[in-house]
Amino acid sequence: MKKFIRLIVPSSAISANSDNRQIVIYVLAVAFVGTIILAFLNINPWQMVTLGAVFLAALWLALRGQMFLARWGSLVAALGIISSLMISNYGIRDTAVVGLAVVLISAGLIAGRRGTLIVGGIILLLIVTLGILETQGIIVNQFSQYNFITDYLVVGLSMALISILQWLLIDQLNENIVRAGRELAERKLIEEKLRDAENRYRNLVERIPAVVYVAEPGENGKWQYVSPQITSLTGFTPQEWLTDKKFWFNQMHPDDRNKNMEREAYALKDGSMSQLEYRLKTKDGHYIWIYDEGLFFIDAENQILVQGFMLDITARKMAEEELKKRITDLDAVRGVSETLIAKTDLKYLIEHTGEQIRTTFSVSSLFIALLDTTSDMIYFPYYYDETRPIDITPLKFGKGITSSVMKMKSPLLINENWVEVSAQYDAIYYDNNPAKSSLTVPLLIGERAIGAISMQDMEIEYAFTENDVRLLSTIAANLAVAIENTRLQESLKRELTIQEKLISQLELKNAELERFTYTASHDLKSPLITIRGFLGYLEQDARSGNFSRLRNDVKRISEATENMHRLLNELLELSRVGHPMSQPKSMPFEEIVQAALKRVEGQLQVQQVQVKVGSGLPEVFGDTERLVEVIQNLVDNACKFMGDQMSPMIEIGSQQHENQNVFFVKDNGIGIHEKFHEKVFGLFDKLDPNTNGTGIGLALVKRIIEVHGGRIWIESRGIGEGTTFFFTLENTPPQ
Repeated sequence: MKKFIRLIVPSSAISANSDNRQIVIYVLAVAFVGTIILAFLNINPWQMVTLGAVFLAALWLALRGQMFLARWGSLVAALGIISSLMISNYGIRDTAVVGLAVVLISAGLIAGRRGTLIVGGIILLLIVTLGILETQGIIVNQFSQYNFITDYLVVGLSMALISILQWLLIDQLNENIVRAGRELAERKLIEEKLRDAENRYRNLVERIPAVVYVAEPGENGKWQYVSPQITSLTGFTPQEWLTDKKFWFNQMHPDDRNKNMEREAYALKDGSMSQLEYRLKTKDGHYIWIYDEGLFFIDAENQILVQGFMLDITARKMAEEELKKRITDLDAVRGVSETLIAKTDLKYLIEHTGEQIRTTFSVSSLFIALLDTTSDMIYFPYYYDETRPIDITPLKFGKGITSSVMKMKSPLLINENWVEVSAQYDAIYYDNNPAKSSLTVPLLIGERAIGAISMQDMEIEYAFTENDVRLLSTIAANLAVAIENTRLQESLKRELTIQEKLISQLELKNAELERFTYTASHDLKSPLITIRGFLGYLEQDARSGNFSRLRNDVKRISEATENMHRLLNELLELSRVGHPMSQPKSMPFEEIVQAALKRVEGQLQVQQVQVKVGSGLPEVFGDTERLVEVIQNLVDNACKFMGDQMSPMIEIGSQQHENQNVFFVKDNGIGIHEKFHEKVFGLFDKLDPNTNGTGIGLALVKRIIEVHGGRIWIESRGIGEGTTFFFTLENTPPQ
């Protein structure tokens, strides 16, 4: 920036021969004060008082304009008193000799070169005379025997040198004054030329369309000049800009201040031109965009300034913003389209699309609504509102703006009088802070509306444009197609999953049936063979009359028949597991345990098995009778395999694992080797063929638990370490 400088010079130069009245007055005043101080210090008091009176009189003459008498009267009086002190006191060694130097310097100040020569000559003559008189014994003092003529000559020579140097100094000063006068005259001429150039420059600056300014850089930089165009640009006068140091900074948009200060500081450090763009607040309160370019320089006072210009680029910025918005809109449509293509999960698809819409339009409230035709309810899988708690309560179709837009099958834009206009479309108000503007578009599949997208602005009217309507409608059309496709895909996936599950279950059933057929044919043949064999023996024993063997044959046939009957009953029971024995309901698991323990109470007492039931058991939901069978069979199985345990114990309880209830039946019996952990749940699989039972009990337990949506597994450290059966039940009571 360039500073407009105007040189100020005195009206006339100071002449070397002019009476410098002020200097004379100042010297006399100082001399008067000095003598009075010496008198108070009791240094030659009477002589100092006398000399002070002389200086006071000379000061009075100077004030009256009698400069000649004031100058020479004071100088002569001072020389006389100092000479008398030297003669009457200690000669050349008296402290008064210092006063000679003071008088000599004062002579130069108040009488110029002539005074220096005259007073210097008098002082030199005085010193030489006193020296001769004292060395000849004419003047005698207590130091006379120590004072030599050479002492006086040295002091005299010193005074002579002072006189010469002072004369040269005054001569040089006079020459400088003459030279300064000439330079001042030249500067006056230059000033006139600069003034003309400044006027021409000012006229040029005030006619160009840009605002030209000169200011100090930085937030607190004072503006030294701004052209009148600033008024037409901002409404503020140049005086308003120049009065307040922070006026420019305060008018800048708060969001642009720090960024532009950093850019200006970097340009200053780098030695480059500062190029800034920012929003500036005008007098009527709205913002305009400014392009500000400045050049840093150092003025004559060694001050860093910036000279620059400001242009209104609001129209260009609006065009750029419109272009950016169009690009953003296209990017938004592209981004949403990519999401719609890539995402197959309906929930994630809607949430991701909602976030992209909210980011694109920068709205304070947005929701995506979908219609469930089976329940005739409108649901809100995406809802965002930064001003109030989210309300995602389903809405009956036919109520609210959403239903109105879905019925109209066309967008609804409300940019003013929102309360009055929205009431015509059955708007629902959730609080006392209604929107100022809103835009709602339907989600259409052909002529069928499946939902809607709605945006609201809670602060300003006319927040949405026709371009926003077109853009949101395009996004809604793509989203509607994607939702429909995703629903079809999810429906197909569900059907495929069901089919796969049915196929898997059928394969398991077939495998189980094959195993059942093989096992049943094998296990059922055994009692039939026994019956057939002993029927032959029975006939032989009857004919031979061997009634003892006959009774034994009948007993063996009866046992085989009973075994077959029990086997057939348990197979029948296993086949009926999928059919509930009682209505499923919720009940405490502890009641199920107690019911099961009552059924095996006799067996527990005979084997002296102690049972511990944990506290705080949760509720379960299911077929009570079947669940009692689970505990009954597990306890019965634990009793069978206690082995030689001296203190048999069974523990029943539950624990939490990953937010799920896990139930267990634990014993301290013989344990089960890890390789048999799956085998024990097989049909007719008995690890110990000498034990009672058919081997169907644990298979029955597994089927019941699976029917209840759970699973069962075994944990056992090995033989002699006991066994723990864990199982889960997924069928929870309805909420």
